[in-house]
Amino acid sequence: MMKCVLIACLALASFTCVSGTFWRPCPGGSKTLDFDVEGCAGQRLCTVRRGETRSLSMRFRATSDSSTLTAAVFGKSRGMSSPMPLASNSFESNACNNLVDGSECPIVRNQVYNYRMPLLIEQFFPPTTYMIQFSLKDGSSRVQSCGRMVIRVV
Repeated sequence: MMKCVLIACLALASFTCVSGTFWRPCPGGSKTLDFDVEGCAGQRLCTVRRGETRSLSMRFRATSDSSTLTAAVFGKSRGMSSPMPLASNSFESNACNNLVDGSECPIVRNQVYNYRMPLLIEQFFPPTTYMIQFSLKDGSSRVQSCGRMVIRVV
């Protein structure tokens, strides 16, 4: 019985549930404190519809000083990983423009920052399940914040 409880706890520990969204930090030592996608509270598999816009929020502790911050999204499905097109996705990759709650660039090591952006689920995204990875990188391409979660596009 104890063995089953331990296995269940380890399985649940692979994802973090902060602010209600199940997510996993990316490998590599980023200091992501919170990762949230609007409408995904309490869901291990977040369902999104093509054509809708969801708000993606991250709270992170900067690991280095930087005057720039760049956003990137990768999607993995059926064993293939590829960048998701941000240019056509109603926001720019300059993440400094999406820092909120008084946060702004330059970022300073060990300070906490809040990031929020609208994420349009494009009509051309095939309806399937994806592991998405959203990251913020500084001017030296060091990852400042990164989170992963599973979404289903319908």
